[in-house]
Amino acid sequence: MTDVHLTEPIHDDALALLQGAGLNVGKGWEMADPLPGLMAARAWLVRTARLDVAWLDAAPGLKTISKHGVGVDNIPVAEALARGIVVTNTPGANAGAVAEHTLMMMLALSRRVVAMDRSARTGFAGAGALVPQDLEGRRLLIAGFGAIGRRVAQLAKAFGMNVTVWHRRHTAEEIGFEVVRDLRAALPRADVLSLHLPLTPETRGLIGAAELALLPAGAIVLNTGRGGVVDENALTQAASRLGGIGLDVFEAEPPPSDHPLFGLENALFSPHAAALSPRAFRQMGMMAAQNLIDTLNGHPPRDRLVAQG
Repeated sequence: MTDVHLTEPIHDDALALLQGAGLNVGKGWEMADPLPGLMAARAWLVRTARLDVAWLDAAPGLKTISKHGVGVDNIPVAEALARGIVVTNTPGANAGAVAEHTLMMMLALSRRVVAMDRSARTGFAGAGALVPQDLEGRRLLIAGFGAIGRRVAQLAKAFGMNVTVWHRRHTAEEIGFEVVRDLRAALPRADVLSLHLPLTPETRGLIGAAELALLPAGAIVLNTGRGGVVDENALTQAASRLGGIGLDVFEAEPPPSDHPLFGLENALFSPHAAALSPRAFRQMGMMAAQNLIDTLNGHPPRDRLVAQG
C-alpha cells in the first residue's frame, strides 16, 4: 500500500520530510492513471486538485487528507468527517506572500501602473489623462480576518490607510482596527474592498450586484481569497464605475480565455499565484507534510485540525 499520494508537486524539502519519515510517496502527476495510487494510499496531500466524494469510499485505508494551503473548498470535508478521516490545512504559511500580493495589486491599480508603463513606452501617450491615487488617507474594508487579512491590515496601516474589518465576533479592542458587523452598511465608506474569505455556502456570491452598487464610484475591488465569493458577471457590469479590479482567484480555474473580465481596461489579474513565492511554497509544503506525518503517527497535528471523526 502507498502511504502518501501527492496530487500535485510539493517543495523538495517537504518531499524529503515525508520520505525521511519512512513513508512511501506516490506522485500522482507522474502517473498515467493516478486513481489506483490514490485509492491505495493511507494519506492524501492535495493542493488545488478537486477531490471527488466517491473517492473516499473507494479508498478504505484512507486516514487523513492534508491540504497544502488554507482553503478546503476542493475537499469534501463534511463527508470525510463522517468517515472518520482527519483533514488538516496550513493556516499562516502563505499569509505574508498573499498579503504582499494583495498590496501589490492595490498599489498597481491605485497608481495606474499598467497604463503608466504603456504610456512611458509610447512617447508618454495619454499621460495627461492618467490620475494616480494615493493610498494614504483612503479607507480599506477587509472581509475575512484570518492570518492573511490581519497581515493586509498591518501593511495597509503602514501606508497610512484607514482600516475597517467586517467580522461577526472580533471587537476593535481585540484587533486594533475598526470593526463592523453589517457589511452592506460599511460598503459606501470603502475606497478599497479586499476579500480574504473561504468559499462556503454562506460566502458564495457574497459580493453581487447589490453590494457592488453600494461602493463609492472609483472604489477598488480585490479578491485574493476564493473566486466564488464574488459574482463575476456583476463585477464585469460594475467595472465602469469602479476604480479598479484585482483578482488572483476565479469562479472557474482556469477561466475561459474569452471571459468578459479580460476585456476590462481597469482590471489586473494573476493565475491563483499569490501564495506561490518560494518561501511560502516551502512553508505550506513543510506544514502539510508534518500534519500528515503527525496524524499517521496518531499525534494531534501541530498546525490546524480542520475535521476529525
